[in-house]
Amino acid sequence: MGEDDVTYTLQTRRAAVLALTFVLLAGAALAQPADSFWRGKTVTVIAPTAPGGGYDAYTRLLARHIGKHIPGHPAVVVQNMPGAGGMVAANHVFNVAPRDGTVIAVIDRGIPTAPLLYGEESKAKFDPVKFTWLGSMAREAGMGAVATRSPALSVDDMKKTEVFFGATGPETDNAAYARLFNDLLGTKIKVLSGYKNQPEIFLGIEKGELHGLFITGYSGSAKAHVEGQIAKGQMKLFVQMTMLKDPALPDVPGVLDVVKRPEDRQVIELLLARLALGRPVLAPPGVAADRAATLRNAFRATLADPELLAEAEKQGLAIEPIWADEAEAMVQRLYHLPAELIERTRRIIR
Repeated sequence: MGEDDVTYTLQTRRAAVLALTFVLLAGAALAQPADSFWRGKTVTVIAPTAPGGGYDAYTRLLARHIGKHIPGHPAVVVQNMPGAGGMVAANHVFNVAPRDGTVIAVIDRGIPTAPLLYGEESKAKFDPVKFTWLGSMAREAGMGAVATRSPALSVDDMKKTEVFFGATGPETDNAAYARLFNDLLGTKIKVLSGYKNQPEIFLGIEKGELHGLFITGYSGSAKAHVEGQIAKGQMKLFVQMTMLKDPALPDVPGVLDVVKRPEDRQVIELLLARLALGRPVLAPPGVAADRAATLRNAFRATLADPELLAEAEKQGLAIEPIWADEAEAMVQRLYHLPAELIERTRRIIR
């Protein structure tokens, strides 16, 4: 072998070694351990409302505890992103937020079905099935509540007398339920949208701007506030928005007590199905499978954390988790309901 041949062989071997080294390093980067990825980073947890109210309380509760269950123990911050009843936050998570596992969000429970029920009018720019679902922090039931100074205190009264209810956006459940009652039962409920959060609606009731509201998550601070107002004789509940009534409220009729026709009850059941999503938690679409699995495991561990559970109990925040698979299945089922039922529900609540 000549000198030139030896030189060529050595250069070839060096090139091969360099190429192999590059491949190994690239593979190591792609297979970066989870604790290495999140260590030193910040995870943002988005709240769909302004500070205050149930969604904000659940978001902050989650943010205070999830960091210790994510490998690498990243810092965790809350970002409030109010607007359009939670639509601004959902559109941001789907279209703008990084898809690397550093952003998660608590979203309004009505948002996943907004495209289904409102179409283009919803301003939704997402496919709810494509989100990276983590689950939900709690299942929810709803209530209708009015001030005792309201000119109408029952469903029958509201068929005769106009009342004004507050809502955080036109596509939210508290607005949809008002339109639902108007169509199915002939009530005269006028909806004033645009309140930033539920505490603002309660303030509007106290100031006399509003007569009442549909509470779509009767737990935590909302329940505590209403119960306090009831104790003072300033508010009352007029309907339970749930399939199974609370036995502690025997004098408050359930929605299925006042809606009798079978075809109307199907519409009610559809709307209550999305209420069951409670306090949904998700990440952007396209998060790598291993990081998505890590976030789901962290979410499970967080909701079993004794410190979180103790804090939730002190705040009156119910923790009744729905895990990722069930949440995804719930959304999938809603998008596979009969077209005629969807269309009828659309006509009613718009």
